[in-house]
Amino acid sequence: MTHEESEFDGCVIGESLQDPTIVNRLKVWRAWISPHEILSDDQGTMSLWHIYWVSCGAADIEGIQATLKPWRWYAHFWRGHDMIVVYHDARFQVDRSDRSTWRPAIEHGRRKGIPDEQLDFSILPREA
Repeated sequence: MTHEESEFDGCVIGESLQDPTIVNRLKVWRAWISPHEILSDDQGTMSLWHIYWVSCGAADIEGIQATLKPWRWYAHFWRGHDMIVVYHDARFQVDRSDRSTWRPAIEHGRRKGIPDEQLDFSILPREA
C-alpha cells in the first residue's frame, strides 16, 4: 500500500496537543508509549508520552500546529527530502538530508528550553 504523494509522514506527541483527539483524524501507522514519565510542562508535571507516527496532508500540519501547547513542544513531518518542523509560534522548512538547514529550527527549540537530545527530529521509516 502506498500513500498519496501529497501526504507527509510525521511524528506527534499526544501530550503536546491542547486537543489530543486531533490524532484520531489522522492515519496513525505506529504508536509508542514512553516506558517512564517525562517532564511535560513548566509546572513540573511528569507523564508518560504517547508518540504517534502519522500520515497527513498540509492542512493537517497547520491544524496540529494550531493546537500545539506553547511550552517545549514541536511536531515534525517529512516527505522525500523535505521536512517541516512546527512549534506553536514558528514553522521551519528544512532539508532532511542537510543538517545545516536544521539550525534555525534547533535554535528555536533551544530558546524554548528543549534539551538537545529531543531536537533530533528523528525519522522513522514506514514498514512496508
